[in-house]
Amino acid sequence: MKLPLLVLSTFFTFLTVQEHTYAQSEKQEVLQVAQAFFDALEQGDTTAFRAVFLSNAMIYTVREKDGQVVTASRSPFTDTFRAGTAIKERMKDVGVEVQVHGNMAQVWAPYNLWVNDVFSHCGVDVFTLIKTTPGWRIAALSYTIEKDGCDLP
Repeated sequence: MKLPLLVLSTFFTFLTVQEHTYAQSEKQEVLQVAQAFFDALEQGDTTAFRAVFLSNAMIYTVREKDGQVVTASRSPFTDTFRAGTAIKERMKDVGVEVQVHGNMAQVWAPYNLWVNDVFSHCGVDVFTLIKTTPGWRIAALSYTIEKDGCDLP
């Protein structure tokens, strides 16, 4: 009687470990897409930048100005790259969260941003990703723009 229970217990432990490994792998893939976004942005690589987004993706921004919440939306393919402007955005080492549910995922990533090597602002990027045949793609990127309370490295 103990042997079948031991075999059954070992089997379920194996399944749990396999599921955990798969989930971690999916989270790593999702995080790699977010990092590819940052890399393409910094390198000014419009081809790599387009490759991480769905063709109908959107970007949403939220900031406070004069005590009012100001929001905006646009396509990621317009007004992202400007001649003579170098953007460096860094995901912070702490506070990054990745959630995966089937073919949908979300990355919550606090960041700091510099324009032409001058610190501009910090905030939180929230990537919503969809798993497509070629792999994970960004469906939407929402981010805050904050001038105060930024922890610089």
